[in-house]
Amino acid sequence: MCKVFPTSLTGAELELFRNRPHKSILDYETLCAIFLTHYCGNKKQKKSIASLFTIRQKKGETLEDFLSRFNMEASEIADCHLATAIETFKLAMIQGTKFHTSLVKYSPPDMQTLNARAQIYIRLEENMAHRAQHATLIMVENKPQEKVLSSKSRRSQHTSAPAIQIPKKGQRTEERITPLRTTLVRLFQENKMKFAAPQPIRQALEQRDKTKHCVYHRDYGHTTND
Repeated sequence: MCKVFPTSLTGAELELFRNRPHKSILDYETLCAIFLTHYCGNKKQKKSIASLFTIRQKKGETLEDFLSRFNMEASEIADCHLATAIETFKLAMIQGTKFHTSLVKYSPPDMQTLNARAQIYIRLEENMAHRAQHATLIMVENKPQEKVLSSKSRRSQHTSAPAIQIPKKGQRTEERITPLRTTLVRLFQENKMKFAAPQPIRQALEQRDKTKHCVYHRDYGHTTND
């Protein structure tokens, strides 16, 4: 073992072996002790239950992200006492939330039950976030129209008979487009399943700008917003 082991060494580890005094390694146990003593500082220290008391749910952090972070920390603790972990989780949560109130009223017997109950409130959070996002999009779409209607009503108060402008033959009418309050990239990522497959870019490949990429066309030549 002492003769075969050095053949697996390279770099600094090989130099450590070579710099040992002549006949200083009497057996394999001595060889192991030399390396273990030299590299003991690299050993990852086990965490104690005290590390859980430093965790706090951040403002704006979702229950799903916080639960994942807490479980990751708890998994690195040897002999983690379940009752202590549950009480620590309650203290780490943002006080007054629906899930926190549920834990205070009915304390779970173990972390498995806590995680299962948390999934219910995670789905509620996701549903509320989806509704809020949907309501925001509706407000963004309707707000410009409300401005247009209010401006028309103000003009109608000052003019008794507003003149109707009829476009001349061959004259293009200006189309009123609702201004976007977000980027096309974000809209595409949130609704990409609703989009049909795009037509390929017709411009020759050698004429395109390779620094610009479009996630909709999945090709180079222009940015997604363009």
